[in-house]
Amino acid sequence: MKDIGAGLKKIFREEKGLLVMMLVLFAMGMVLVLHTLFHFKAGGTTMYIGYSDIGEFTGGDPLSLWSSGGYRTGGWAEMAVFPILGVILGVLHNLFAVQAFRRRGKGFAMAVVMISMMIAVGAFVLLMRLLGEI
Repeated sequence: MKDIGAGLKKIFREEKGLLVMMLVLFAMGMVLVLHTLFHFKAGGTTMYIGYSDIGEFTGGDPLSLWSSGGYRTGGWAEMAVFPILGVILGVLHNLFAVQAFRRRGKGFAMAVVMISMMIAVGAFVLLMRLLGEI
């Protein structure tokens, strides 16, 4: 824990660009958490939870494999992966970036933060598609 605190102090004193990127990643994670929690329809029995490019064969017409769009129904609790992912991205990936900074330097830590941001954007787009907003 001392290592993380020392790394955060060094980032705060010397690497303002990395600090800003880490704050943006934290904000993205919290937006993902809050957006998911406010758009849960927890009282509903089912909702669309799965998406893939291949789809899911629903039986009957073989063309339903291609026309299903990949959505499937399931319980609302399965959507809990999105707020969990938001917390992981916002907090744990920032802690990982601090460790990466201490061991490998600013460039590697910045790469870790940028990849985490791309994951957050991908999760947010997928969530928006599942909720039918885009």
